[in-house]
Amino acid sequence: MKKSAISRRRFLGNMTKAMLAAAIAPRFLSSRAFAAGVSANDRINVISIGTGGQGSGLLRNFLGLKDCQIIGICDPYGKNREKARAGVKAAYGSECAGYVNFEEALAVPSLDAVVIATPDHWHSAITLAAVKAGKAVYCEKPLALSLNQNRAVQNAVNSTGAVFQYGTMQRSMPQIQQAIELVRSGVIGDLKRVDVWASGSAIGGSTAEIPVPADLDYNLYTGPANMRPCTASRITNGGSWYCSDYALGFIAGWGAHPLDVAVWGMDSDLSGPYELRGSGRFPTEGLFDTAIEWDVEIAFADGLPMHFFSHGYASKYVDYRSTATGDGTTFFGPKGWVSVSRGVIFASNPDWLKIPIPKASERISHRPNYYQAFIDSARYRTSTLTTVNDAVRSDAISHLANMVARTGETIVWDPKAYEIRAPKPFNRLMDLPTRGPWATT
Repeated sequence: MKKSAISRRRFLGNMTKAMLAAAIAPRFLSSRAFAAGVSANDRINVISIGTGGQGSGLLRNFLGLKDCQIIGICDPYGKNREKARAGVKAAYGSECAGYVNFEEALAVPSLDAVVIATPDHWHSAITLAAVKAGKAVYCEKPLALSLNQNRAVQNAVNSTGAVFQYGTMQRSMPQIQQAIELVRSGVIGDLKRVDVWASGSAIGGSTAEIPVPADLDYNLYTGPANMRPCTASRITNGGSWYCSDYALGFIAGWGAHPLDVAVWGMDSDLSGPYELRGSGRFPTEGLFDTAIEWDVEIAFADGLPMHFFSHGYASKYVDYRSTATGDGTTFFGPKGWVSVSRGVIFASNPDWLKIPIPKASERISHRPNYYQAFIDSARYRTSTLTTVNDAVRSDAISHLANMVARTGETIVWDPKAYEIRAPKPFNRLMDLPTRGPWATT
């Protein structure tokens, strides 16, 4: 097959390094100029909850919006909280409030919306509390640590009509939108197969106990997770990404991006029970214990196959495009294929990449700023770019693939009944015991 690409850029071979680089000390540009001419009554008041690596990047993006006002920072780690508050002051020229506990932040009368970028194990609890408080929610991916937590969030959002947007910002990227348009408009023909891959988790992490830092509320940091001894690695980005106490690892944390692209381009995961089989590899020492590699085949009820694997297998399976590091989603049809990653798109037919997206197309959003789209939805109570229903769809695939990778068992999932048909005992894995008073389901 002929291969072609447009808008290529050099990708970092290690996506973990890319994420860490994005998280380091973002520059907070002044937002006072953006706010000119926008009255206080027309701004959406936002509190940012969780301001470590990803949270600091999100804060920078929301600070640049003229009709968004960051009125508070919430983080149990003082160094993160105060660094973020300093960034807000640099942008606005005035102080904003700081909170240790999210419950205190949610009680602020003037609050309209929250941005949740905590470690993954807090996502469902804070989202449920925010929805109950009547706030609009932007929640980072993955949605939760268990299938039942996902379901609880979905039910809460849908039953209340709450504004909820999932943190899969790739939906506003032009290459992703172009790929979806090519697939859903039928350019490649009826969908026949999908490949999805993502970066695996890291290995290592210190297990040596250290004193809890004086400015960290470690009980609140741990929250509904199992209480463990504090180590230097546990309270870093790596700990929050690669410890199973707090996350599923990058099979979900990074896999959410290409899986979201996949569910956007197809409906096969909604057609009925589907089967997953495969294998995985996990660390045998160190603090980090989430999947390093996985190789999972999925057979949907309508006959569509999906192959979901870690990027280490890309050199073996992705021989149809020139580079496949990091993550990607490929859609195959009888007329050819289109493959997309962040910032780059490939196609078997170079001419397809020259087809403009119709301005009237309803298959994509036409909204280039993912963060502004959330603020608009919060103001006008309109549908968001990535709804809770799509979040649950893509999250289910990563949760089930993780079960397959850990056990080697074949799993049959019924999305309509929202249960594991086989093996039946695996339904117990859909729930997750939680510590303390925080409701996660």
